[in-house]
Amino acid sequence: MNLKKALLPWTGAPVRTIENLHAYLSEGLSNGGGAYLPRSITLFVDPEIGETTVEVFLREMVHELESELQRRIHRRNIFVELGLFHPHEIEAFLTERTGAQRWAIYYSRSGGLGVVSDRAADASHAQRGIIPCSSMRNHGVAWARNGAGFPQVWLATSRKEGQDWDWDSDIGHESAHAAFAQVPLFLQSLTEDINTAPLSAVGGVQNVSAAHLARILYFYSELAVVAIRGEVRATQTGLPVAEWCELNALLELSDELVPEAGFRRALAALTRVNGFIDATDSHEIYEIASPIVRTIPFLTHFINASAPPDILTFRAALGSGYCG
Repeated sequence: MNLKKALLPWTGAPVRTIENLHAYLSEGLSNGGGAYLPRSITLFVDPEIGETTVEVFLREMVHELESELQRRIHRRNIFVELGLFHPHEIEAFLTERTGAQRWAIYYSRSGGLGVVSDRAADASHAQRGIIPCSSMRNHGVAWARNGAGFPQVWLATSRKEGQDWDWDSDIGHESAHAAFAQVPLFLQSLTEDINTAPLSAVGGVQNVSAAHLARILYFYSELAVVAIRGEVRATQTGLPVAEWCELNALLELSDELVPEAGFRRALAALTRVNGFIDATDSHEIYEIASPIVRTIPFLTHFINASAPPDILTFRAALGSGYCG
């Protein structure tokens, strides 16, 4: 283990770091499991965290990721068994874009992302900063601009303040986002707008705003992770889209935006359930997520954007994917 002195990208605080964590983790995983991890994984460690503590953390992380990846592979196979994907298609979704977003794991002294103020920096102008998730303040998206002014962007993960690592949330869920369902920079900065822009009130794609598009992309990212991992949420639907009418609106608008993706089958599956969806054991979760999984790769180039695309750019990205 080689901890080097460095600065935390989003605050400039002194830390120690292990940069090529992907190689270390891959060596400890069976059956080529490293192919399913984000290609860029950096561990940042506060000076107060001892090397022995870091070594124990990394060993436990390998152990947890072994179970995590077996779970994903099992559910990948179910997508194929249900006839929703050819094997190479779902495998490509899980492995081909693992280099799209850097994953920064921050082992801070007492937990948290090292943010000293609740006021988020402006991602479109600030040299560096981080925007924590509104509901999970120890997870967020960070950036730091290089000499040419272009931002490097990280999915940033820490443990909750004053708590131990939550392996399922902090490592399992977050590694899935960074590997195949990346979180665009603009999503965190538009949280308030997203929360006040219900899709069920839109009435058609002609009325979709930037906040609605951001909400759609947020739901896509969360639903992909939930389906691939089998996560259950304590909501009316059992999914990150808490209300049935909002989930129905998401699928209807998506069908208008990209009819080639297969959202009609997803809508039929939702209608069969009309209520709670068991993300661990029902066929419906795979059917609902399938067109989202098909669509996400065509939206990858929006990950580092500080503002969401307009509707024309959004539809052009989808059109180029399905028609080009």
